[in-house]
Amino acid sequence: MDRRRVIPIFVTVFTNILGAGVILPILPIYAEGNFGASAFQATLLNAAYFAAQFLAAPWLGRLSDRVGRRPVLIISQIGTVFSFVLFIFALPIGAVLDRAGLTLGISGGLFMLYVARILDGLTGGNISTAQAYMSDISTPQTRAQALGLISAAFGLGFIFGPAFGGILAQYNLVAPFVGAAVITSLSVLLTMILLEESLPPEKREEAMAARSRRSPGREFLRNRTILLILGLSASIVLAFSALQSTFALYAQATLFSDLPDSLVARNVGGILAFVGMVSVLTQLVLIKPLVQRFGEQRLILFGQVGLFIGLLGVGLSTTPWLVTLFIAPVAFSQGINQPSLQSLITRFGTDKSRGQLLGLIQSANSLGFILGPVWAGLAFDYISPRAPYLIGAMMMFVTFGLALLLLRRDIPMAAARPGPGTPPGSEGTRP
Repeated sequence: MDRRRVIPIFVTVFTNILGAGVILPILPIYAEGNFGASAFQATLLNAAYFAAQFLAAPWLGRLSDRVGRRPVLIISQIGTVFSFVLFIFALPIGAVLDRAGLTLGISGGLFMLYVARILDGLTGGNISTAQAYMSDISTPQTRAQALGLISAAFGLGFIFGPAFGGILAQYNLVAPFVGAAVITSLSVLLTMILLEESLPPEKREEAMAARSRRSPGREFLRNRTILLILGLSASIVLAFSALQSTFALYAQATLFSDLPDSLVARNVGGILAFVGMVSVLTQLVLIKPLVQRFGEQRLILFGQVGLFIGLLGVGLSTTPWLVTLFIAPVAFSQGINQPSLQSLITRFGTDKSRGQLLGLIQSANSLGFILGPVWAGLAFDYISPRAPYLIGAMMMFVTFGLALLLLRRDIPMAAARPGPGTPPGSEGTRP
């Protein structure tokens, strides 16, 4: 692979995910503390983002085939910068909307947070476009390695982003959004200056023709084992996204109730950085020998046990140290679940259809990321702050049963097993 092309796209993805990770520990606290949002309304910000991304991602993919990867990367990142600017000025803009007498059902400031989150989702095609860029500049022999670099950049961004956001929150709750805007603006400049186009005009017609010939994948959905994999993956995400969307509010209500919001955000950022570190180390170091020893199907079964123990432990813990201890198996289980499921589903296709299969599992996961924050926010508001984790742990009985069914299914043999060691983009989304 050409390092002159690989390094800019790696830095672009890393800085963009770093900017996204910066706001992760603060957004729910910011919405609740400054705009009077309920837990349900705060977690709905995540659902709005993923719903917008779910609708826009196919269009962005077609656009990148038509006009090239570089322009789409630039446009999507500029959209993200504007979304962070809206977060920064949500309070004064919202005050103007409130004085204008607009009946939005929520405060004008909270409405602007939704506008910002939806804008970021609509333009959030960075990861899938970056994957397409890496596919353009790699050969079949180096493609797994290229996609692995995207995963590494993705993971590193989620290690350093929440930690950086927690540090900035100590100054004030707007500072993380300012930091995210600055970081993402630098990413836009890097893309404009350093990144060369990977899809020249003569290849765009070929890419568009290949896309038009691509079948919608309905034949895959007739396969019961593929449907089982998709259902299992979506169910896991449905439970895991409850932690992702409510953890800051949970920490504020139960672990750090005597601390100001700025210190809550700092501590949450540190814990989420630990989650990212465990997940990345699992994917880069542990999963290859684990797959060789147990196989993907058994490993997925172990993942459900780990998620049950972790979610139950987080839901019952009373101290930050215990929560950090129990959140480790959650991160580890996610680190083995998704790559293993992706590896299994690609065995049902050929080189030309594996992209479709990965697209199906990404769509299933997107539905989980949309619906997960909805039920978690309702459980947080109407039952208790611990309810999303305890209910999530109970949901693992369902996913364990699905994993048992999958264990008994015949899966086509893989010629080689590079997939689990290099997961293609962690579903290709970011929060």
